[in-house]
Amino acid sequence: MRKLVLAALVASALLSCNKELPVASEITSKTKTAKTASRLNFGENIKLVKARTVGTYYAESYIRIKGFYAEVANIAFDKQVFVHHKMSDGSWKDFPLTYIAQAEDYSEIWGWELNYGVGTPFASTFSQTGFSDEFALKYIVNGQTYWDNNGGRNYNISSPYITDGFFLQDGVQIAADMFGSTFTCSGRNGFLRISADLRNIAYEKEVNLVYSTDDWRTVKTAPFTYASTYGYGGSNLTAFPGQQQFERWNVNVTLPYRDTQVKFAISYKVNGQTYWDNNYGEDYTLTRR
Repeated sequence: MRKLVLAALVASALLSCNKELPVASEITSKTKTAKTASRLNFGENIKLVKARTVGTYYAESYIRIKGFYAEVANIAFDKQVFVHHKMSDGSWKDFPLTYIAQAEDYSEIWGWELNYGVGTPFASTFSQTGFSDEFALKYIVNGQTYWDNNGGRNYNISSPYITDGFFLQDGVQIAADMFGSTFTCSGRNGFLRISADLRNIAYEKEVNLVYSTDDWRTVKTAPFTYASTYGYGGSNLTAFPGQQQFERWNVNVTLPYRDTQVKFAISYKVNGQTYWDNNYGEDYTLTRR
């Protein structure tokens, strides 16, 4: 099946079995477009696409998430991509990103997601020395090292919410949060919850989930709704770290028990334009658990 959509690329509440969820509406055709075009300018070999850091309390546990996504020029097959991050003790450490997908124009998307909150395997690793706010991207290939350090200023996504923050590169208008998205079941129903972060271009906007449970033989849509907070579990929510520039939107869909896998993309309509996140032409996939 030809892949969905154009343009652009990671904390949300767990599902409640008693909550009334919107019924998806069916559409008659599937949008077909190319993979995402490269955002690397002439002479650039690595560029930050998306970054976020979010924290919240749930069930007496502290959840802390960091995520970084980069686009790199595919100079050679053997390569290493890192986020070069400042730590709370003033030192700098490299954390490796992994390959995600190919974009157009011989570039690739690499990323890394980390949950190091209480109770996670990484909690003790960062208990003494945590993350500071500054970071840059590092790309090693063919014996050369290339950097994206935000024009010498380094990136910093801190905010009043204790280093919580969010960043989308210019040209990226919406991005799915696969860490905060779930597909679960209870009784005779499946429950799908998808979260996405978007750039707040204008007040009036429309965000839709475009999905299929049968490998795109049929296609359905369901509307997202605005969320004023991040949250895991529906309590002790954290104010959205992007403040006015970015927003979080969620969608909940009830599915028949027989549906065990969902493929999807997200459309964002604003000011007469439609932007997509379809995982760089690969579509997103969630399998029920």
